[in-house]
Amino acid sequence: MRRASYRFLAAVLSAGMLVGCGITNPYAASTTPPARTQPAATSTTDATVTNTDPTPERHGTIPPGATRAGEVLAAGAGEPTPRLALLRYARIYINWDAGTLAETQRQLAKISLGSARAQALQAAASYQHDTTLQQSHVANRGQVVSVAAGQGPAAGQWVIVTSEKTTGQGDYQGLPAQLHITYAQLTHTPGGWVISAWEPRT
Repeated sequence: MRRASYRFLAAVLSAGMLVGCGITNPYAASTTPPARTQPAATSTTDATVTNTDPTPERHGTIPPGATRAGEVLAAGAGEPTPRLALLRYARIYINWDAGTLAETQRQLAKISLGSARAQALQAAASYQHDTTLQQSHVANRGQVVSVAAGQGPAAGQWVIVTSEKTTGQGDYQGLPAQLHITYAQLTHTPGGWVISAWEPRT
């Protein structure tokens, strides 16, 4: 999702956290609230941290319905380890074509929580009104190069490196494959590990 297509999605994702987006909630209810988690700075083992939501959010200024909607997962959404959850999400995220991009984003929303879900739903809803990528027959294909717990400036997050190639007509024709970096965080739920924040950096 790079260059013009990436810029389009980046603009969409930065527009704000919109959980509803006019898309119905197809997820099965979870009975236990998830615990927010992130990786240890120097290892890939699971680590749990306290809830770091801003104080107003902890005291209920977000409508209860919106909060619950952001914590409901489809059956099978979780993975047994953080690494497996990150690999699954990344592979879906980087492999799409213009005709399936909105559905790809909805698929990502089904297996994520928090800001990652809000971003995916926002992108899916906004893309419905855009025909630029379809007219250029744009597609993106890639593979995961590495997944590791972040260190230094990326401590407390996971770092995913992917190799991707975007194809299409016009401005998208002949683009070289490129490496891209994404920071992510995960949440441990009763059904397993799921993505709760997904932040492309390059």
